[in-house]
Amino acid sequence: MTTDLILLPRVAYRGQEVTAPRLRALLALLAGDVRTGCGTEQLVSGLWPDALPERPGKAVQVLVSRARAQLGADVIASTPTGYRLTLAEAQVDSSALLLHAAASADRARAGDHAGSLAAADAGLALWEGTPDGTGDADDPVAALRTERAPVRGTLVRARALALARLGRHA
Repeated sequence: MTTDLILLPRVAYRGQEVTAPRLRALLALLAGDVRTGCGTEQLVSGLWPDALPERPGKAVQVLVSRARAQLGADVIASTPTGYRLTLAEAQVDSSALLLHAAASADRARAGDHAGSLAAADAGLALWEGTPDGTGDADDPVAALRTERAPVRGTLVRARALALARLGRHA
């Protein structure tokens, strides 16, 4: 399965860079939990941390409508309490990172060090470069990256351990 939504090294959907700050923030908030998404109140507080728009619920609807127009009508679904991404976890890099970390750990526990290495490498490939951990504390993209940075560290350690157990110490 391909990774369609990139949030860790940059923000892009199917290769198209997403530059609008609020749209980037919306995608990061929804990617925080791909399965359940976010309630409207959580979206409002994440998108407008300093000053709320006059009609917050309507402002979220307008932003979601713009996102659907730019990315595709089927990318964001409405839920009874808010919105969620329609993508599978493996299609969103911040969620796929978690899947690869879990797979690497499972394979290491089973003694499959080559499989653990492959899963760790696949996870690390999702996040090119080094996470800087800096950014505006109110920026949902920066918050998502900060939240996922320890998982990247776990993958680095899992990779090193798998290499050592495979006798590839250098």
